[in-house]
Amino acid sequence: MAAADSLLNMSIEELTLVKVIIATGMEQTKSDAPATVTLLTEDDIKKTGATNLTDILQTVPGVHIQRSAFGFRPEVRIRGAASTQTLLMINGNPIRDLVWNFGIFWKGMPASAIERVEVIRGPGSALYGADASAGVINVITKTAGKITQNEAGVRAGSLDTQEGFIQYGDQWNDFDVAFTADYSTTNGHDPDIKNIANVRYGYDNQDIRFSLTNKNWQFLANYMRHNNLDTQITGAGFYDPVTSADDERYDLDLIYSDAQFSENWGIKAKLHYQDLDYNSNKGFRETPPDATFPTGRINQMSSSEHQARFDFTANYSGFNEHTITLGSGYNWQDIYQVDQIVNYDGNTYIPPTNIAGTPGAFAPEKSREIRYALIQDIWTLAPDWELTSGLRYDHYSDFGDTFNPRLALVWQTTAKLTTKFLYGQAFRAPNFQELYAITSRSTGNSSLDPEETETIELAVSWQINQQAQLNANLFEYTIDDFIRRDSRRKYQNSGKHKTTGVEIEGRWQLNNKLVFSGNYTWRDPEHNDYRVSEEPEQSAYLRTDWQFLSGWNWDIQANWIADRERAEHDSRKKMSDYTITDTTFRYNGLKNWEFAASIRNIFNENAKDQANIRDNISGAKMDLPLPERNAWAEIRYKF
Repeated sequence: MAAADSLLNMSIEELTLVKVIIATGMEQTKSDAPATVTLLTEDDIKKTGATNLTDILQTVPGVHIQRSAFGFRPEVRIRGAASTQTLLMINGNPIRDLVWNFGIFWKGMPASAIERVEVIRGPGSALYGADASAGVINVITKTAGKITQNEAGVRAGSLDTQEGFIQYGDQWNDFDVAFTADYSTTNGHDPDIKNIANVRYGYDNQDIRFSLTNKNWQFLANYMRHNNLDTQITGAGFYDPVTSADDERYDLDLIYSDAQFSENWGIKAKLHYQDLDYNSNKGFRETPPDATFPTGRINQMSSSEHQARFDFTANYSGFNEHTITLGSGYNWQDIYQVDQIVNYDGNTYIPPTNIAGTPGAFAPEKSREIRYALIQDIWTLAPDWELTSGLRYDHYSDFGDTFNPRLALVWQTTAKLTTKFLYGQAFRAPNFQELYAITSRSTGNSSLDPEETETIELAVSWQINQQAQLNANLFEYTIDDFIRRDSRRKYQNSGKHKTTGVEIEGRWQLNNKLVFSGNYTWRDPEHNDYRVSEEPEQSAYLRTDWQFLSGWNWDIQANWIADRERAEHDSRKKMSDYTITDTTFRYNGLKNWEFAASIRNIFNENAKDQANIRDNISGAKMDLPLPERNAWAEIRYKF
């Protein structure tokens, strides 16, 4: 399937033949894949009006994007688990840093750079290692040999938002070359928060990607940067008009891949390097000004880290009815620079002092090494039965060993019905802050074990007729050895938590011009201290795409979020349910030109995410309003 192909234009039978890689590391049809998989293509992303990765992920069953009041940072949560249980990768490289999960200033990534997104709902540690407990997301970017149409575009919209983007692919001697770039600037979401004036989450974003391909070799170089990023609300919930932060990341990949390296053998080898820098510049204003701290408590933080990794996999198909995958790798992770300048010591004012290298710093300058080995077997038991089993061993230099198995039985029950029985274990590695940092809010514990997850799942896919399909998934997972702070604020392994749920997806293709699709998720978490309190127990998504005239497409979609309970000791009233509706018109009937316009939150729903923003007068805790009605328009030119 070409990258630009639209899943909406495919028949139900064609959809069953669409291939994905994420489930086993090899191409398989979605119906054969030993996992619950969602695929999102470039064309489908455009039709929804999504301009950022986080916009499109909200269309996936079981996925909820929770916004933090700190920088309006998106947290990607799957099946009711915290975002720390989600493994997010770009071209197979985890984006997680060593302290802040997805990154303290993470904002997603521009949709213009994305070729496709593959999502597993369920564990993935047997193949991908750490953090793949609730799900795995792999974003595949536009690279050399895959860009078939050069394009440039501009977009402008509400909140003084402007964006320009380009994609270019060509051949140079024996090389395929490609280049994508996206630059945007926005004053940002400006929520109306009681007794706090002028909150505005503005930032600038740069995303530049270059790739070079020659036969079995591929080279990727990526650069991402945020400037002038307004965090606005501190972790403690106070208004912070001071911070204008930056972050910067670059990645390099050298890949050799040959599916027919020799008879019965295919191999893939990958060298990866990444460097990531954070800087709060003038610093976070952790508390408002008072008599002791005339400028407030100021906390200037910066850090730099890098990682180097080697991965090798080999696929062997010389056994009858079996395909064996062997893999191994090494990962070196290092925080090599930390600075933290503060003007306080507890409740006492001190001259600005760099506390880096002391136990009180937010993170230590430390490194860790990871070695792993894995084996996977895809066994065709019978024409309609396929069993996938796998086991991965990881050794961490700081906390030790972990083994994570998987087992998946796929049964083509009838020509129209597929049944999957899935089991897997996964883990989340403790980060450097949990292991080592000693701050006013927490104390690290170098004896921590990883969080462990065990999941069972039953998935059924039914092709009702030529126009309709229905999928249903029943799942249950238990997370054990949660990493939490105890009464002394020291991180400890403690407790377990179980969540049961149902996901239902449907699609009805009335004709080749009109498609209805949607999904519903029900989550039933145990009600204990380990429940993610602000996660919805129910959510639904509905979408209609109508090609009502030649060259015209009209998309309308709605996201419903319901039944979000407060934490055990939060006395505020239950959060209100909400439905946000968006619509996008797109026209490509003129040669080389394409036009689009989108309205987000058409009905101006008063939607909020749970937060602990402090009222400047009363000190009461308040929630975070989500964006009101806003709009954008864009023009693209193909050359």
